[in-house]
Amino acid sequence: MNFFESGWFVAAFYITIMLLVFLNRKRFIIQHKFIALYKTKLGLNLMDTWSEKYGEYLRVLGFIGIGAGFIGLITMLVFLIKNLVELVIVPNTQSAVSLVVPGVAVPGSPVTIPLISGWLALFLVVVVHEFSHGVIARVHKIPILSSGIFFMGPLMGAFVEPDEKKLKSSADTAQYSVYAAGPFSNMLLTLVCIGVLTFLLNPLAGAMADPMGVAVVGVSEGLPAAQAGLADGMIITEVNGIPVLSADEFSGQLKNLKPGESVEILADHTKHTMVAGKNPKDPNLPHIGILVSGQPAIALKYEESWSYRVLFWLLNALIELLAVTGLLSLGIGLANLLPLGPVDGGRMMQVMLGRAKGKRKGDYVWKKISFFTLMVLAINLAWPVLAWAGRFLLTL
Repeated sequence: MNFFESGWFVAAFYITIMLLVFLNRKRFIIQHKFIALYKTKLGLNLMDTWSEKYGEYLRVLGFIGIGAGFIGLITMLVFLIKNLVELVIVPNTQSAVSLVVPGVAVPGSPVTIPLISGWLALFLVVVVHEFSHGVIARVHKIPILSSGIFFMGPLMGAFVEPDEKKLKSSADTAQYSVYAAGPFSNMLLTLVCIGVLTFLLNPLAGAMADPMGVAVVGVSEGLPAAQAGLADGMIITEVNGIPVLSADEFSGQLKNLKPGESVEILADHTKHTMVAGKNPKDPNLPHIGILVSGQPAIALKYEESWSYRVLFWLLNALIELLAVTGLLSLGIGLANLLPLGPVDGGRMMQVMLGRAKGKRKGDYVWKKISFFTLMVLAINLAWPVLAWAGRFLLTL
């Protein structure tokens, strides 16, 4: 763990953010006592320029985004329900839904989004998301009144403020296009990150170093890997005596195991022996509770060169930033497509139901769907705590 990932530094970072917002509270608009908005005009001229210069292309992209948005909306609702059902009926299942806060471990998971690259990525993702809303609104001649950032506690977001009267009086397709623009741009940003990583940065990093094993980036407490002594930062070089130089090779060796079979993992020149458990989602598959990096641990080809090491460090920092950006962009984009109240998917659902059933009845159904989605989401997010409480009560 480096200095910027230590618990006290992360805590100090978020406390500092809240303190700065509090000290400058007169510059913010405070809503609901814990949301601080800072309004600006940044980006509005660029939105106008893009809408005038690339309007025809952006209009087509916006219409494509409508289809992607509705597909994402349905997919996310089905995913939430499916995940909740698995949590209830499959013992020891970890929730696949969680709040992600840079620097803080994902609840019920060994994964942590790095603090610094996480915040840089988050800023990029929300700017792309909100700028896309704004530029598509301008394509449809809907005024944008302001842009800005907001803080909800220590967490940052961004916003654009369209003229709501103009937006609601626009054609349904224009409204769909504006609402879907943010999530769709996040999907496109994820694809760009994947493309740059796959075809440029990862091959370049691979050419500068030789693989030497697989890095452990997370272990689940109480499961075989942790019990055998494996820990974050270790380098795995063999599984049952067979060399592994990539995450795919490591996973391939584990797939040959069956629950109850012994496995020997060589990490940091020490052998760790454990018995594979059962995968909570499929008892026929093995499970040892370990997460390894998708990038192999490496040895630099020119370790003695200071400039070479600096260049490689910068390259890896960029790789980490793009990887985190792609991950957060996909997650934030899809989360915004949930058919829930004021988020993009909820607004799309409201327009559709209003057209199909009339405004009064449509809004009634929309509120019911939003409440149902909120309850399913809340249970998914709270499940680690609920499961712990249930286990505690059973021990009484």
